[in-house]
This record gives sequence, structure tokens and C-alpha cells, in this order.
Amino acid sequence: MDTLIHADIFFFITTIAVVLIALVSTVALVYFIRILKNVLRVSEMVKEETKLVREDLRATRQNMREDGFRLKHLISFFSNLSSKKPRSKKQ
Repeated sequence: MDTLIHADIFFFITTIAVVLIALVSTVALVYFIRILKNVLRVSEMVKEETKLVREDLRATRQNMREDGFRLKHLISFFSNLSSKKPRSKKQ
């Protein structure tokens, strides 16, 4: 009879531990999913900016082919990069 009480206590404590571990794992998974969504959003922003830089480089290269290399093309390219204002997305 004494072993039956010990078994009941063991299973009660084990059940509580499993429920707590499941809750903590669920919370951690929710935070992990939120982090992944943020990483996806940042990678999309980087992709868009990369496309814009490629277009700027293409335009600068075209200007250099037409007019030859001039310092003003290089200065205008870097001034265009620094003057662009960050765009905010409406959510």
C-alpha cells in the first residue's frame, strides 16, 4: 500500500513538471516565431535596398560610358545614396 502512495505522488509531480515544460516550450516557440517574422521583414528591406543600389550603379555606369569617367558622377552617386530618406511601411 505504501508503494502505491509513492507511485501516485511520483505521477502527480511528473504531470506538473510535464505541464510546466510544455507551457515554457510554447512561450519560447511563440517568441521564436516572432523573431523569425522580424528577420523576414529585415531581409525583405535589405532586398529592396539592394535593388535600388543596383539601379543606381547601373545608372552611374551608363553615365560613365556616355560621358567618360568624371569625378562629378562619382560624387553624385554617393550624394544620392546619402540623401535618400528611409521609407516607412504602413502596417
